[in-house]
Amino acid sequence: MDTSPYLAAEREQAVRARRAASASAVGSLVEWYDFGLYGAAATLIFKEYFFGTDDAFVGLMAAFATFAVGYFARPFGGMVFGHLGDKIGRKPVMMVTLALMGISTTLIGLLPGYDTVGWLAPLLLVLLRVLQGLGAGAEYAGAVVLSSESAPARHRGFYASWSGAGVWIGSALGLAVFQLMLTLTGDSFYTWGWRVPFLFSVALLGISLYIRRRVEETEPFTATKEAAAAESVPLARLLRTEKRRLAAALGSNVILSGYSYIPQVWILSYLTQDVGLSAGLALGINATVLLSGAALMPYFGALGDRIGRRRLFLYGTGFGIIWPFPMFLLIDTGNTALIIAAIVICFVGAVAVCYAAQAAFLTEMFPPAIRYSGIAFARETSGALLAGTTPLVATGLLAAAGHWWPIAVCMVVYATIALLSVHYSRHFRSDALQLDPDSYISDESWTAPDTRRATRTTDAERTAVRP
Repeated sequence: MDTSPYLAAEREQAVRARRAASASAVGSLVEWYDFGLYGAAATLIFKEYFFGTDDAFVGLMAAFATFAVGYFARPFGGMVFGHLGDKIGRKPVMMVTLALMGISTTLIGLLPGYDTVGWLAPLLLVLLRVLQGLGAGAEYAGAVVLSSESAPARHRGFYASWSGAGVWIGSALGLAVFQLMLTLTGDSFYTWGWRVPFLFSVALLGISLYIRRRVEETEPFTATKEAAAAESVPLARLLRTEKRRLAAALGSNVILSGYSYIPQVWILSYLTQDVGLSAGLALGINATVLLSGAALMPYFGALGDRIGRRRLFLYGTGFGIIWPFPMFLLIDTGNTALIIAAIVICFVGAVAVCYAAQAAFLTEMFPPAIRYSGIAFARETSGALLAGTTPLVATGLLAAAGHWWPIAVCMVVYATIALLSVHYSRHFRSDALQLDPDSYISDESWTAPDTRRATRTTDAERTAVRP
């Protein structure tokens, strides 16, 4: 039998998978370059520049409040663009969300400060932050859907993890550009130098849009396009028939939407104001940590393909429970090497493992025609509740207790919620099904684990799980 057509088809699918994964990763890079940049600027610049206060605590709380605003906007962006992604396609929606993110970030770099226009400055900052949040609300969900659906089943975790790596590379790039401008401009950084990294976003946007133009629409969406069009509001279908599935997905994201923002964003203020490190050193440590996590993401994604992504996710959440207290104890030594080790271990052992597992895990939790809406809603709802508010809450807890222990407790709680949610997800999708893209365990049979069954959907009707 001539196997050359099969080999050719396999090679073609591999090319499509790499192209989609690369485009997804680049888009995630731009999204999180913007968000990483904003987190650093909120900590080091915005508290004085946009709010005109000399009180460090008040300024930091105000700056982190605008950081949170972007996350409050993300569920709305997720609902709107997730709906469109399920109705008209993954690719066009991802082009729009990417443009919205990049343009909003660029405009932040052109805003006047409080000394020039008074309270109009923070109002304009909040408006652009909302637009950032609307675009970001569906960007990552679209990225993991695009890369997962374009990949062969046995390598889905590997290719889907590229988006997560793009997230951290983007954040590290934002910090690196921020630090470079701090070094090059000196005191001028606090007046105009900080603007350059934001303006640079427009160049990244142009490159990303060019790369995404070459990506094809995914086969699962094409196969279910008619059924998706018949489903008037995919999110309504999810909330009506898949509430438990949606809750498991939402809870699983708590470690990434809450826990991870302590070592990723809030830690900058702790290192500079409480441990006594310079801003440049703190930014360098954060960039090192992010790049370490990004480098290992594809490895963990491939590991999930071999041992099961749900099992990998459980390992990550378990480690996340035991590490916060040792991490803070090491940070408080003030030793740079121990500080780097403490945060790198947190990212590699807990956050990177969970992030790598989550991309394909969430994709496989939802049938294709309601997938974009399901992932966007699950991720961004928990993000709105926790990601934007966690640095704010951590700042308040440290001020109230005068110690980091309540923050460590908070991290343990977040990781525990995620662990229980991932454990509970066995009722809806098991690792045994991860090579079968068309089988789902019915939401309605979740109460009887020994009788629950996998249901297959046809090409014409992969819209939801049948009872």
